[in-house]
Amino acid sequence: MEHTPQFFWIGDGGATLTDLDAERYLAYSESADGVIRVSARAGLQLRQSDGPNTLGDPLPSAGGAALVPELTMSAHWRNWLGATSSTYNGLQVTGDTRVLRADPEIASLYYVGIGDGPPAGSYDRSTAALRVEGGPFAAEIANARLRMGPSPATPLLLSDGADYFPYVRASFSKGPVRYQMLHGALSDRTTYVREPDNEGIRGPERYLALHRLEAFTSIANVAFSEMVVYGLRGPELAYLNPLYPIKPAEHALWDRDNSLFALDATVRPLRGVELAGTFLADDLNFERIGEREGNNNKWAAQASASLGLIPGATVYGEYTRIEPYVYTHRFQSEGSFYNSYTHNGLGLGHPLGPNADQWLVGARTWLPLGLQLEARARYVRRGENPVDPETGATIPVGGDVRDGTQADPLIKEFLAGDVYRGPGASFDLAWEPVNSVLTRLQVDWQQWDLGADRLFIRLDASVQL
Repeated sequence: MEHTPQFFWIGDGGATLTDLDAERYLAYSESADGVIRVSARAGLQLRQSDGPNTLGDPLPSAGGAALVPELTMSAHWRNWLGATSSTYNGLQVTGDTRVLRADPEIASLYYVGIGDGPPAGSYDRSTAALRVEGGPFAAEIANARLRMGPSPATPLLLSDGADYFPYVRASFSKGPVRYQMLHGALSDRTTYVREPDNEGIRGPERYLALHRLEAFTSIANVAFSEMVVYGLRGPELAYLNPLYPIKPAEHALWDRDNSLFALDATVRPLRGVELAGTFLADDLNFERIGEREGNNNKWAAQASASLGLIPGATVYGEYTRIEPYVYTHRFQSEGSFYNSYTHNGLGLGHPLGPNADQWLVGARTWLPLGLQLEARARYVRRGENPVDPETGATIPVGGDVRDGTQADPLIKEFLAGDVYRGPGASFDLAWEPVNSVLTRLQVDWQQWDLGADRLFIRLDASVQL
């Protein structure tokens, strides 16, 4: 039977305007070959912050309201081609624009983080992906956040705390095995330079390469990942080869880059019970295991347990420990540690950063009336690089993911430096009373025994058409 093409300006044509549970689209086209959807969202964001911003810079109490329109297009074609693109533009219309730098989702954006004074108040971000699939093979090019590794809260390998970045990814899946390779372009905070005959923006060219091999069974998943960050040159052919192991490739390139590997596993011993763990090695020298001196054998570990014994609710607990100097690298150019695991000044891995640990418990659940809640409580210890009171110079102890400066001699001492301790809590409450009408409240609080405490609150309200 031939499928007659359909096109609608409002909605998908399958429901009346009074059907509050129906999806709404600005434009919708459907045929036997595929579907194209275009939607628009109008949003209002209210922010309030007190204490340091996401980069640790001091920020007085600040707040404000922003208008955020968004346009999204998605499509699929004959079940082998999919595409999506979404762009929003925000404009703070009231209050102090410095509050934007306290928002972890947008603090790294160019027009938010640039300069020393208050931001202009405008910001924008796009996510886009084009994906093709055929048999066991799949490939995509995208600009998005990446999260990788097992964790009910925040994984060690790649977390969703860093900014979106462009990447290409290819994968092969057959039965219980999946292999994927990824190559992405990273950015660093740039510097505007005005010199005679040399005016412009300076920033190092940086890239990320990743290979990940996963095996799945009904009771367990096991994965091995290897990554490298490199810069000051164009895309490296050795790292673009999906079958060339990254560590030997780095050695063949004169050991000038920053590689790591991770082994993670998830086990489901009982229905509703999930145990997960990750061990990450940022450089590993078997001859020097157990030594505190030198930049070899930097590691991080994470263990978690999740219980989903009640339908619609999950409780979990997690411990994370990250040794000094993990994710960092000592090479620098024009003030940038270009081989560090960062993007636009924020870490690609766990947001704790190096020389820190955290105990965390949390729960997420569906509630009546279309409510969804996730709440977490934590206790954090973090050793930061102290400042010499006489000279004003930073004393390196491996406590800053953005600073790979090493002491001489380099001795790794966990929780050396200025140790900040304290409890924290966060909750995320979303309410969608009818389809396409969404309200979301996010609160994050952290108390420190040294320095200022931090509180950040954001309320989003939006309507989609």
